Amino acid sequence: QLLEKEGFKPVLFPTIRFEKVSFDKKDLVEADIVIFSSQNAVEFLLSDIDINYLKGKTIIATGEKTGKALKKKGIKNVIIPEVYSAEGVANLIKSKEEFKGKKAVAVRPVEGLNTLIDELESYLEIKPLPVYKTVPNTPENKGQIKKELEEGKIFAVIFTSPSTFENFTRIFPDSWKDLLKKTKTAVIGTTTAKALIKMGINPDVIPQKFTLDHLIKNLKQLNCRDC
Repeated sequence: QLLEKEGFKPVLFPTIRFEKVSFDKKDLVEADIVIFSSQNAVEFLLSDIDINYLKGKTIIATGEKTGKALKKKGIKNVIIPEVYSAEGVANLIKSKEEFKGKKAVAVRPVEGLNTLIDELESYLEIKPLPVYKTVPNTPENKGQIKKELEEGKIFAVIFTSPSTFENFTRIFPDSWKDLLKKTKTAVIGTTTAKALIKMGINPDVIPQKFTLDHLIKNLKQLNCRDC
């Protein structure tokens, strides 16, 4: 809808899907601070537990959309860092003396990066709380997307996480780099950008604010420059 509003014609090509995993509630019960890495983290955790498990705890959301997802579930006092990233959350926590030495859990996918844990382990007691996993997915429109990319008919490919990019390369093992050279690449966040750069692709769009809204605005500006 956001893309359509700005005049784009989006084609869905989900290279990943998500599956629930079982988790131990002990660390959550003992935590003073609960950090949510994404909207998926909110949905998967709160589909399994009562909201009262979070009562009296400090709740931190990595970004604006995650914060909104929590508020929709009835959680009001959500803290959101200025920079929507693991580093942003770490800097926020380290700026508050009252958080020092507290117990925290990071609600995230199984394969989540340890950036936040590494940044904070000397400041407080933090543990990951994986509540879902990312699974590779091969969309049915694989052939159509490859053809349209080869013909230069797709203006941009948006990668929302390192996993979406990694599985794009899995779907097109011999041609992914050539396909991406025929289009623009847009990413949400520096972590995803680093995944592309590591494989030799420099993203055309990395929004300053790590949200889909800002990414689309940047894409529109890029599109107008190419008009």
